[in-house]
Parts: sequence; C-alpha cells; structure tokens
Amino acid sequence: MEISDELKAIDESLVKQLNQIAKEKIEYWDIRAEINKGTSIDFTDQKSKAISSFEVIDCGIRTFKNGGWGFSVLKDLNRESIKLGFQKAIKLACLSESLSKLKFKINPTDPIIEKFKNNQKKKLEEIDIEDKINLVKEHEKIASDYSSYVKNTHTIYLDGHSQYLFLNSFGSNVFQDLSFLRLFCMVFTQKNGIVENSLNSVAGIGGYEIVETEKAINLSTKSAEEAVALLNAKSPIGGKFTIIADSKLTGTIIHEAFGHACEADHVLNNESILKDMIGETVASEEVNIIDDPTMGQGSQFNLPYELFGSYFIDDEGIPSQKTIIIENGILKNYIHSLETSSRMNVSPNGHGRASSSSDRPQVRMGFTFLEPKDWNLDEIFEDTKNGILCEDFKYGYTDPTTGNFQFKCKFSFRIQNGEKKEIMRDVSLSGMILEALNKISAIGDQKSFNYSVGICGKGGQGVRVCDGAPYIRLEDVTIGGQD
Repeated sequence: MEISDELKAIDESLVKQLNQIAKEKIEYWDIRAEINKGTSIDFTDQKSKAISSFEVIDCGIRTFKNGGWGFSVLKDLNRESIKLGFQKAIKLACLSESLSKLKFKINPTDPIIEKFKNNQKKKLEEIDIEDKINLVKEHEKIASDYSSYVKNTHTIYLDGHSQYLFLNSFGSNVFQDLSFLRLFCMVFTQKNGIVENSLNSVAGIGGYEIVETEKAINLSTKSAEEAVALLNAKSPIGGKFTIIADSKLTGTIIHEAFGHACEADHVLNNESILKDMIGETVASEEVNIIDDPTMGQGSQFNLPYELFGSYFIDDEGIPSQKTIIIENGILKNYIHSLETSSRMNVSPNGHGRASSSSDRPQVRMGFTFLEPKDWNLDEIFEDTKNGILCEDFKYGYTDPTTGNFQFKCKFSFRIQNGEKKEIMRDVSLSGMILEALNKISAIGDQKSFNYSVGICGKGGQGVRVCDGAPYIRLEDVTIGGQD
C-alpha cells in the first residue's frame, strides 16, 4: 500500500535519533502521526448549512518517566519539528514526574511491525462531491415529502480517510490505512401542539458502499415514519413493570450504565461501582458481556463493510482483541490502557483510544455487547403476560460511581397477554445497573441480536463505538412517563 510522503519522513534514521535523545532521560515514548482527508455535508430543511472538504495533519508525541507523562502536539511532520517536539515532551515528562506522588512503570509490550488496510468496495476519494451532495438532497426530500406533519429535516453526511503511523520505544512500527462514513437523518413532526422527532444513522469502516445498503437507502423514510407515529402515542402511568428491551436499548444500557464502570481509569480513580470486584458475581449467571473491536465482524450482520467501533490497533499500539468482561455473571476483566494495565499489573487489552493523534489516549470501549442466549422473540412475548416493550434510545444519564441510570426510550408499547398493544411515548426507565443485571429473566437468541453505532464522549473526546445485544426481559423495573 502507498504511504504518503509526509509520513515517510518518520523513518528508521529518525527513530534512531529519537532513541538517542531519549537515552537515560525517559523510560518510554510513542509517536502517532496521522493525515486525515474527508468531506462534511450538512443540510437542514433541504437547504445547505455547510459543505466542506478537509485535510488535517496531526502528530502527538508522548513520553513517560516514573509516573510522569509528557505530551507534545505538532501540526506538521517536518523532521526537525518532530525532534524539537520530542525534546519538549521529554522536559514535560521530567517535570510531571517531579510533581507526581504516584510512581509506577510502564510494563513492556511485544513490538508490532505491521501494515493494515481496510477494504473499500467504492473508494471515497473516487466519488465526486456532487454525488455526495445529491445523496443528502435526496434523503432530505424523501423525509420532507413523507407527511404534512413533517416540519423540519436535518441530514448530515461525514466521511474520512486516514493514513496513520504509530511508533514506540518498544520497537513497534505500525501503519494503517482506514476509511469511514456516517450518514444521519433527523426528522421533526408536529400535530395539535405535540412535537416529536426521530434520529437514525448508518456508519461503518469502509467506502461509499455503506450508503448503498438497504438500511442506508431507507434511513430518511424510517426517521420520518417513526416521528409521525410518535404523534399518536400516549404516555404511560409510572410504576414497577416487567419490560422487554430491544437490542438497541439493551446495547445502550450495557455500554452506558455498565461499560463505563468497567473502564480501568474510573476504577483506579474510585469512580466505579466495580472497584475491587474482579471474581465477584455481579449479574445473573446467564449474563456474558464482551468487548470485541476486532475487524471482520461485519459479515455476521451481512454487511459489506466493517463495524464502526472496530479498529486494527488501539492508539497505544496494542492489537484490538476480544475481552471477556462478564462470564456467567462473574466479573472477569476491566478494559485497559497501557497505563492502567501497568498500574494493575495485568496485560493491556487494546482499549487505549484517542479521537485524534493530537489527543491523549484514554480507556475507551470499542464494540461492547451482551451475548445472546436461546430465547426466541416469540417465546419472550408469549411468556410475558403484562409489561412494556421498550425500543431504541433517545437520551439518558448514568453514574459509573453508583451504577445509577436513567434512560428515555424512543418507542414503547404496552404488552398484554403476550401481545403488543398501543404505542406509548416519553417512557423512561431507571434503576441501578447491578440490580438490573440480576433481574434479567430472559435473553434472546442470535436472531434477535443486533447492534447500533455512535460516537462516545469522554474527557472532551469522541471515539467511534458500537454496542449490541439481543432482546432481553427485565423484571420489576421503575417506569416513568409524562402523565
């Protein structure tokens, strides 16, 4: 694969010079250099708000000494600039070490020398920007024309293609060529003073084929259909209910309410309910939760591209890998960065991620999911005499320190004698995550398993993620509504 000339400046001779500069001053260093090119198109009510193409060069230099980090950011890849930035990062690491009361070492990892490239069936750079604009226009028109109740539409197209180089003092030299695309469609409706909305998106690692899938083609229709349907929905009476949660809502709960508590930096900072609980039972014995951001999983969903939350290596040069978080109800692992794994004296598991090379890596999830079991969807409904079906997710609140969560669902339906009845809106559910994981009375099979995409925010950064799950049934859940 062809490497850009700018990245070729960071060669073996420069690495030798950097090692010489670092000798006897610091214990570890790494460099992330990245060239990003992409397109952003934003339309509201069939009018363009912003259309841009961009090229961004970032270089992050990180150094470490006995618990102290130094970090220097560059916007060019000139050899002399890199050496000056490297020396600045060394000074910062030494200063940080002198001020830090927490002393620790970074455990060495095996060097990786590899090149990675994701497949694009239709290369993004070969698609004319006019075609991308027309795609957005078409989705805007479909949504706007769907119903007289549609009052506003908003469609965003984003794509990017990056060449990324990672090197460290352990001898790693990794190059990756990666492209992504994401399309959002949001629709607002109004009727008799009631305003509703629906947002849907598709995203993946790949090329323009992502927007040519059936799901992407129907995206604006789906958003409009949902936003119109919600106008006739009623709010429920609050109380304790049995609920059936669909894959999107369940995946969101697993990611937001449980996954963040598994991030080892939260654990070390006493900000996680899961502190000191490795080996403890934290959920029903039927529950298995995994984070697996490895490439190659798109095929299980019949996708011609890779999952949005997948990556070859994390931003500390650790290969992406399957990490079992809960096995048969027992907490087995936290997810780690290089620092947290060193401080806890365990192996890193590829979860040190940053939104760009100019940001510091943090502990982040990739593709977090609840493993399916053997209940088919019909069986779950037939076995549920009275309850509420909760579908998708609008917004919510979680606190990893206590495990408290509150989520508002997009759609809900009353269940009576195993049958789905009238639609409801503004249904919220709340509880404590460890209690909820022990109240699961049914976990759906592989056929009910699905995933959703998003950008997860933490520490001022956003990274690509996916979460997934089958349908599940939860007992004795607190439900609230507007009425």
